[in-house]
Amino acid sequence: MIKKTLVLAITFTSLYLVSCKKERSCLCSTTFTSTGYSPYTVSTTEKLDSKTTKKTAERICSQTEKQLGKNHTDYLSGNEKVSVSCALK
Repeated sequence: MIKKTLVLAITFTSLYLVSCKKERSCLCSTTFTSTGYSPYTVSTTEKLDSKTTKKTAERICSQTEKQLGKNHTDYLSGNEKVSVSCALK
């Protein structure tokens, strides 16, 4: 009887831990480089909704990377370079 109870307790605990909602976030790093200056990197983290699936979160990070790259092109005068990379964490 004790073995059965112990096995059931371990089983339910395992299921509970596996079914916990994942905390997902998108970590983006933007690096600015210009001739004659040291590179400057800015990192940002955006928390995603806990109901977001991994596949959707990856798409959000990919789209964020593209959008951040486009946002900086208007401010470049020629000798600067901006690189953006985003990853799911």
